Amino acid sequence: MKLNVAQLRRAVGSAEEFFFSEGFPALQLGEDEYSFQSPVEVHLVITNTGKSLLVEGKIKCKLGVSCSKCLKDFTYPMSFDFVDEFIPAEYMTANKGNEEAFVFEKDEFVINERIQEHILLHLPMRFICSETCQGLCPQCGTDLNFNSCNCADGNIDPRLAILSKWNKGV
Repeated sequence: MKLNVAQLRRAVGSAEEFFFSEGFPALQLGEDEYSFQSPVEVHLVITNTGKSLLVEGKIKCKLGVSCSKCLKDFTYPMSFDFVDEFIPAEYMTANKGNEEAFVFEKDEFVINERIQEHILLHLPMRFICSETCQGLCPQCGTDLNFNSCNCADGNIDPRLAILSKWNKGV
């Protein structure tokens, strides 16, 4: 999505709103791939602060993911706010660079890549389908959310067996 900010750049202190809903390709993160289940909805308010454009935004989307415990596919809804600063290239100097800001040239910039970065930054470490998910049995692979199994809980790694005697007075 290209944002044309030509008029906004000429009026210090003014703000402009942008709304768009756009389909994005699946996100690739290592070996994992996350597909979008609906278009990504973006609401932006861009304010001209004089030397930069302050972009305040809200992103809403739904990702198709797999539960880390039971391996079932489910839809993970995301909704979050973000703030970015974009500086025109002519204001950047070798001595006065803002390392947290993004540089743009001319009167427009593409925001899609930055939106994808924000989505990646807001992903949890692990996806869990529900707080009550019990996952799979480590011995037989039974989904413990629907069935129980008769596997013994007593299989202890022999390297850690000494720890089982810890509080038993031995």
